[in-house]
Amino acid sequence: MFHTTFHTTFQLLGRMAIVDGGGRAINVRAAKQQAILAVLLLRPGGVVSVDRLMTELWPDELPATARASLQTYVYRLRRTLAPLAAHGVELATLGNGYTLTVPDRAVDVRAFERRFARGSQALAAGEAAEAAGLLREALNLWRGPLAPGIEVETVLCERRRLDAVHLTASELWVEAELRLGLHNSVIPELERLVEAHPFRESLWELLLRALAGRGRRAEALAAYRRVRDILSTELGIEPADRLRRRHQAILEGASF
Repeated sequence: MFHTTFHTTFQLLGRMAIVDGGGRAINVRAAKQQAILAVLLLRPGGVVSVDRLMTELWPDELPATARASLQTYVYRLRRTLAPLAAHGVELATLGNGYTLTVPDRAVDVRAFERRFARGSQALAAGEAAEAAGLLREALNLWRGPLAPGIEVETVLCERRRLDAVHLTASELWVEAELRLGLHNSVIPELERLVEAHPFRESLWELLLRALAGRGRRAEALAAYRRVRDILSTELGIEPADRLRRRHQAILEGASF
């Protein structure tokens, strides 16, 4: 008989979820408790002041009961997380604030960023195969944007930042695959990405490289005409030098 080993996991990418060491879900249903948990998870090891949390929860106007309500939310959250103490999870009061200790391996955002950083470093060092593997692992952790439905300031800022990191991770993974000669594997992903981000010229340049690298020269030239039309019609600009040079190289029959 085989036994599956679970580790406590805090998921912030996509729907927020907590899974304990036995694979059981721990539910934090109240919206404001979810918001407090998200802010504390995004400030690992740091003390988040009571004033900051009250401003996060009630950005427009603090109710007279704000401080007492926050204390109640934190008390209930602490009780919810108490069974995870054996796994290194602790919500503590420090001075006029709170800090949440959670092992890095238990938070999907930290795992995503760690793999992204290592993959970026490997690619910069010329280790394309290692980079492709690490960046693919990072992308596989991405279940969706950060904590959708939680609209407090810290989450909104981190969501925007992480969305940008995710897009960069996609580009670097494509770059690593192209260096390995795996043009076919990235074309469908690039076609999806240029649809989602039509003004991001670096994605179009990668698509031209991938198509030309597979001998699909006519499709590469058609893609260039498409992005040029999009940029001209929507933004009133011409493609940047790098994209124009890629187009010229394809016209001249360069191999990639």
